[in-house]
Amino acid sequence: MAPPTPLIQTFETEEQVAVALAIYILHLSAKFIADNGSFSVVLSGGTLIDTLRKLVEPPYVDSIEWSKWTIFFLDERVVPLDHPDSNYKLAYDGFLSKVPIPESNIYPIKDKLSPSDAADEYEQRLKHLVANNTLKTSPKTGFAKFDLMLVGMGPEGHVASLFGWHFQRFEKTRWVTFITDSPKPPPPRITFTFPLINSASEIAMVVTGEDAADAVKVALGKHASYGYPLPVQKVSPEGGLTWFLDMAATSELRKTDTVFVYMLFHSMESKTILGIKNLETRGQPPLRTLTTMAPLNIQKLQTEEHVAVALAKYIADLSAKFIDAHGSFSVVLSGGTLIDTLRKVVEPPYVNSIDWSKWLIFFLDERVVPLDHPDCNYKLAYDGFLSKVPIPESNIYPIKERLSPEDAADEYEQRLKNLVANKTLKTSPITGFAKFDLMLVGMGPDGHVASLFCWHFQRFEKKRWVTFITDSPKPPPPRITFTFPLINSASEIAMVVTGEDAADAVKVALGKHASYGYPLPVQKVSPEGGLTWFLDTEATSELK
Repeated sequence: MAPPTPLIQTFETEEQVAVALAIYILHLSAKFIADNGSFSVVLSGGTLIDTLRKLVEPPYVDSIEWSKWTIFFLDERVVPLDHPDSNYKLAYDGFLSKVPIPESNIYPIKDKLSPSDAADEYEQRLKHLVANNTLKTSPKTGFAKFDLMLVGMGPEGHVASLFGWHFQRFEKTRWVTFITDSPKPPPPRITFTFPLINSASEIAMVVTGEDAADAVKVALGKHASYGYPLPVQKVSPEGGLTWFLDMAATSELRKTDTVFVYMLFHSMESKTILGIKNLETRGQPPLRTLTTMAPLNIQKLQTEEHVAVALAKYIADLSAKFIDAHGSFSVVLSGGTLIDTLRKVVEPPYVNSIDWSKWLIFFLDERVVPLDHPDCNYKLAYDGFLSKVPIPESNIYPIKERLSPEDAADEYEQRLKNLVANKTLKTSPITGFAKFDLMLVGMGPDGHVASLFCWHFQRFEKKRWVTFITDSPKPPPPRITFTFPLINSASEIAMVVTGEDAADAVKVALGKHASYGYPLPVQKVSPEGGLTWFLDTEATSELK
């Protein structure tokens, strides 16, 4: 039997989501307490707790029989309960301390256990509560059946602590499992499994903010069934599923022609507690006006050697153009095979036709290692390119050595801002970020660019110019990297991709169904200026 069709409710603002969520919870509380004398609620962490703020204010707080509530946790960081990262502490400070739910009705984890033992203990406790009839059982799955789960979603589509690359998302028999490598600290966590989540009577999926827009588009859009499913797409309860979304979260969904499920759009200008008076319109809100980007230029060349020649001519032409226009040429280099593909630009006729004294060199990302370390992008660039051309040393901007990843990112960002302030670098009139003349960008076989990987939250950074990671999947793990707002402020970007290893990612990025699945990092490269792909036959072998 197919699960019930989800109800998708979209509101103009996060504040309106908070009000609607309070009303929804109030009605469910009354219903379940009337039906079976209690109301079992599962909380997730993150911004969800703040969105519950209206529930602890009049008139909602005084209308709920709090003594009948039982509270559980969808996932938890394996830290002491008073630790700043604890979901229990977050829930206590923002919600539980403000309502009279008996302490004996609240079920946090045992905080002095290992992740494995904490998961086992929490699962066993749930089974005891089923055995003594404190919790109901799903007749379909045999798992505990909670009345309401309040669930948030991460910007890359994870729910609970079930991430896209973790095998735990496929767990079938466990009620509670654990991970030790969450991409967002702290890494050790316990989490409900999907069979337990999907046994719930009601699930509220509460998602607000522009950071979630890509995942919302994938989960609810016209082509929701294409591509590898996000964790959030595995939420398919026996009972009801209601999405609470604000306009920012649906900004990418509203760019599509149609949506996969019926949406109810609320403009909540007036409302009352008993019987919400909404100004409702059927269908979608108006499409957002989009900034027009420069056309995409894709050059498919026979071999990597042909790519190197074409790239050299492209760079020489741009160098002359920008130096003629404003007296300098600011170039950003990435690492990897990109440097080797620059080999033709240091050979005649190109090397002799370029005014190297006017070049400024920056680094798209860097490994936080000494500059003479074999893994350093600066060393790679120096050995393969910079040592062969007369760019003044003062015009080359490597990272500062001997700093932590965070401090190195901060220092590099501040240096860029100083160069903008003294007019060495231009500023984008659209974003206010530095505007480089040319970025030479490579792509990893998984579709990452710079050090912005698919599962890292840093790919959603909106304000920072330079950020850092400490867990790159390819050693060394600590790195600094330009953010997408800075990358996309460039005048020109050359995406240089060769070799069969990149073929799958090229297919996703440029193929017929490029917009259907969850976007790879490379698909977030969308500059104000020009974007030119340089591809060889091997890289396009999967592109039909």
